[in-house]
Amino acid sequence: MTAWTPHHLLAHLMLPPPGYRPPPGHIDVWTWHADPDTVSRSQNLQAILDGTERRRANGFLSTDRRDTYTLAQVALRLVLARCFSTAPQSVDLLPAPCPGCKGPHGRPMLRERNVHFSLAQTRTTVMIALAQSPVGIELETIDRAGPALLLQLPPQEKETIRRLPSGHRSQALLEYWVRSEAYLKGRGNGITPSSCRRMTTGRGSAHTHQDAALAGWSLTSVTAPPGHAAAAALHTGIHRPSTGPAVAYHGCDQCGRPAATADPEATLLMQ
Repeated sequence: MTAWTPHHLLAHLMLPPPGYRPPPGHIDVWTWHADPDTVSRSQNLQAILDGTERRRANGFLSTDRRDTYTLAQVALRLVLARCFSTAPQSVDLLPAPCPGCKGPHGRPMLRERNVHFSLAQTRTTVMIALAQSPVGIELETIDRAGPALLLQLPPQEKETIRRLPSGHRSQALLEYWVRSEAYLKGRGNGITPSSCRRMTTGRGSAHTHQDAALAGWSLTSVTAPPGHAAAAALHTGIHRPSTGPAVAYHGCDQCGRPAATADPEATLLMQ
């Protein structure tokens, strides 16, 4: 099989070989820091976006949000184009049914169902997850952690965090939150206070049976840049898998260096 190759314009974008499909139980994760050079290169590729994506990009009042959104959409199309051996602008993205009203304005999805993806972004960083089955990824900055977020947790998780040394609570809170959001994104639902309070993701690097709602899903921590926490959720269909999904990293960390490969069995501070 052809080796993975870097894109000639978008820095640190390692493209998969033509026709690539992630193996079962495997998640490919790309990370980019939205540095000026990477942002500029992605903006030069905006022609591959469709009209809806360009309109949404232009609708952001924040330059940072517009830049990271554009970077995420451009990179996603370049990766998927290699998977389907087609031009980036020809990648067929459709809106999924809205989880609330069932209308055709949910998150983007592929017409072909043997490749699934998820996007996450902050003002400085973009992450993309690719898998053979439904997948969700979430990334947040440490400044999101605070009393308002803590109030939305189930009692068991609140108590776990409150028992930690004060210097570890913010990171633990954020790590619980990104796990919850990754799972709900994988399911196609946005996170809400009520959905978060009903879930208990438990402890350990692989979770599928801590809560009835999580049956058939595996949750794992994901390597993130400093000041961030990230997690991914993969639908495995296995009620109690013995290990978490394998994660392969591509792209760069916050400093622009190749991302380090993380141990899929790594534990979180809250554990």
